[in-house]
Amino acid sequence: MKKCTGVFLILLYSTLISNAQGIEFNHDKKFQEILDMAKAQGKPVFMDCFTSWCGPCKRLSSMVFPDSAVGAYFNPRFVNAKFDMEKDDGITIANKYGIRAYPTLLWLDGDGNVLHKIVGGLEPEGLIENAKKATDPTPGILEGMRKRYAGGDRDVNFLHDYVNTLYDAGEKYQDNFKEYLEKLTPAEMSDPKHTRTIFNLTNDLTSPGLAYLMKNKDYYQHLMGEQIFNNKINLLATKAVTEAPRADDKALFEGALKLIKTNKAPDHAEKTLKLSMDYYFHMGDWENYDKYASQYVKKYADNNAALLNEVAWAYYINIHKPELLERATKWAYAAINIDNKYTYNLTYAWLLYSLNNFKEASLACDYAIIRAKAENVQYTSATALKGYIEKSMKPADAPVKP
Repeated sequence: MKKCTGVFLILLYSTLISNAQGIEFNHDKKFQEILDMAKAQGKPVFMDCFTSWCGPCKRLSSMVFPDSAVGAYFNPRFVNAKFDMEKDDGITIANKYGIRAYPTLLWLDGDGNVLHKIVGGLEPEGLIENAKKATDPTPGILEGMRKRYAGGDRDVNFLHDYVNTLYDAGEKYQDNFKEYLEKLTPAEMSDPKHTRTIFNLTNDLTSPGLAYLMKNKDYYQHLMGEQIFNNKINLLATKAVTEAPRADDKALFEGALKLIKTNKAPDHAEKTLKLSMDYYFHMGDWENYDKYASQYVKKYADNNAALLNEVAWAYYINIHKPELLERATKWAYAAINIDNKYTYNLTYAWLLYSLNNFKEASLACDYAIIRAKAENVQYTSATALKGYIEKSMKPADAPVKP
């Protein structure tokens, strides 16, 4: 009886602690679903825009968001959400709101309009204060600044505040940013107040701040840290490569590679190959994709099962030359040897099937199903493949590639 009572008390205590903890985020919901929830509940959205590699993002998640005072303020007032800016809906959100520095904290209304925006980490008190600004902003701040600017105010400290306010509000700011940079004296250029603004507001290859960042690379690496600076440059390049196929603008891709090579970060050779591979993948240029993917896998994927499987699957879906599919089959088999999981075995089976190696494909498919059962995951695709193989692959039965 005492033992049961003890367990009950532990569970009760755990429940109380859980209830006392911080922000309750809505996980596994699409961005539009979050907006719909906000509209239905008559609340604004609070959104943590993060990346997996961002140190300050991790600190927010581990030290600030769990704070009980933060939770007490946010949970009744906001629909709270988190999105990785490099995955799924996060990529769309990052492009829509011009998010290029992390963490970015967004407050939105139910229509997706920006109420407030902050770049960088905050302590619990600062986070709550910014939440108050989002729901009860001082009226007319930006409008007042627009009037001052239209009236000819070009004081450098005013321009500093103006471009930051435009940026926080999600407004266009690049022309004003350029004017602000041109006003800065050499002494002001070394003031952290201004240098941090230049760093935060430089968000694409055409930004007027990029030349300044590269010219003062050593200073920024000392101020911000080498890894943070290099991550920033990599993000600018990745954004350009992502946009280049949509804009049908190869110059963006070439500019991204030039930036990576100029920066010469420790991983610049790997990043150059990866960006080239990604660009030609999205362009559907499989000859060039094969050229760069082969180099990338050879140099950087020896012990990376996920990468080997990802590239092998891309070959299966998009490439039809038997000699290239043979190469992808070897990569898929290498992935299995590193991590013997269901999805990797299934990729291997599909590739064998595509090469008409039905006997080996059947064996690989059987083993994939065994692994799926052990991992307690669905194996519908493996069952379908098994069926195709057993029909001896009559032309009329050939499946469409998934």
